[in-house]
Amino acid sequence: MQGSGRMFQQKIALHKLKTAAVLNRSSGNVTAAAEATMIEILAAAGVTLVELHVVEGGGIEAALDRVAAAGVEALIVLGGDGTIRTAAEKCSASGMHFIALPGGTMNMLPRALYGERTWQQALHDTVAAPHAAQIGCGEVEGNRFFCGAIFGTPAHWVEAREALRRHSLFEALERGAQAWRRTFSRRVRYDFGAGATGAATAVAVLCPLISRIMPSDAPALEAAALDPKDLGDAFSLALSGLFTDWRRDGNVTTVATRDLKIAARRPIPALLDGEMVWLPPAAEIRFVPEAFQALVPEGSPVLASRHEEAV
Repeated sequence: MQGSGRMFQQKIALHKLKTAAVLNRSSGNVTAAAEATMIEILAAAGVTLVELHVVEGGGIEAALDRVAAAGVEALIVLGGDGTIRTAAEKCSASGMHFIALPGGTMNMLPRALYGERTWQQALHDTVAAPHAAQIGCGEVEGNRFFCGAIFGTPAHWVEAREALRRHSLFEALERGAQAWRRTFSRRVRYDFGAGATGAATAVAVLCPLISRIMPSDAPALEAAALDPKDLGDAFSLALSGLFTDWRRDGNVTTVATRDLKIAARRPIPALLDGEMVWLPPAAEIRFVPEAFQALVPEGSPVLASRHEEAV
C-alpha cells in the first residue's frame, strides 16, 4: 500500500509553545523524583511549563480538562497506557501537540513513538530536536485506539495480567481460569470488506503507527483474523499486546482496510492499546486520519517512510 503522499512531519520550536505537563503518580514507574527530573530536562532545553499537574488515579481527566481549557499548545504526559490513551484522545480533540512518555506496564504508544527509550531519554531527545508527526488511529463505538486493538475472548487475559501487576497471585489464578474457559468458547464474526468475511477466536486491528506492512502515514488499518492454537498463544496475545510476532504465522492473512465490522452473540470484550473495554454485540471500526500530532525526536520510527522490518 502506498503512503498518503504528503509531508506528515515538521520541525517544531517547542520553547515558543505554551507547554504543560501531567504526571500520573498511580502509574507503576512514575516515582516521586519524576517531577523534578522532568523540570530539569525541560529547563536545559529552554522549555518552561505554564502548568504542571501531578495527579493520582481519577484525577487525570480533570487535569487534562484544565490543560485544554488553558489553551495549551503542547502537552507532556507521563503515565500508563490508560493515561496515555486518554491524553491522546484529549489532544485529538483540542489540537495540542503530544509527548507521550512511558510510565506504565506495556507502554504501547510511547514504544511506538520512541522505541525502547526510558521516559527521561525520550523527553531529552525530543525536546532537543522536536518534530511533529501526524498520527492516524482507529475508532470503535466512540473509543479511539492509537496502536492496536484485540477483539474477542483473548482480551479476558488482561484481567489476569492486571492481577499479577498488583501482586495478587490468587486473583490472577482465578482470572486466568475464567479466561481459559472463555477463550475458545466464543467466536467473533468479521467483515473486512471485499469479500473477506468469516469467524475467528479474535480479530486484531493495527494502526499504521505500529504496522510493519504499511507506512506510518498510510490511510488505513491492518486487520487480521486470529485463532490462537492453545492457552499459551492466547495468553501471549493479551499480555504482550500487539508487539508480538503473530503476523509471522503462515496461516494469518492481513488486510488493509479503512473500516470493518465485527459481531458476536454477546457483548464483545476488547483491548484498546492494552486497556479493557466492552463493546456491543455488533460494532464498526474505522480509520481516523490525522488524529493528533505527536512530538518525536530525530530518528523516531514514525519519521521513516516505512518500518524497516516487513512481514
